[in-house]
Amino acid sequence: MTKRQKLKKLQKKHHQYIKSLGVDIDVDSGVINSRFEGFDFPNLTCRPSVPTSDNIAGVATKKKYATQIPAGKTISVAYNKGPYMIVDAKDFKTMGRKI
Repeated sequence: MTKRQKLKKLQKKHHQYIKSLGVDIDVDSGVINSRFEGFDFPNLTCRPSVPTSDNIAGVATKKKYATQIPAGKTISVAYNKGPYMIVDAKDFKTMGRKI
């Protein structure tokens, strides 16, 4: 049974339930036969999706960072427990030692 057939079967079952509550409804199409001559029967359909606050309006592009190292420089831990830094290539062998 495909999704569409399952959905149709569930809708028919739901319409039968509504009919069991006393509402005059066509079980196959779901049309409510209202013989009330006062106000129209309210539209109780749901929106296809609920609006949420996580939607960000506008178009944004992801930032691209350039990672170019200048000539004569390299990246390494500059000191014993320090962060990565750009240092001169000539200091690379003596880095972290006392000279």
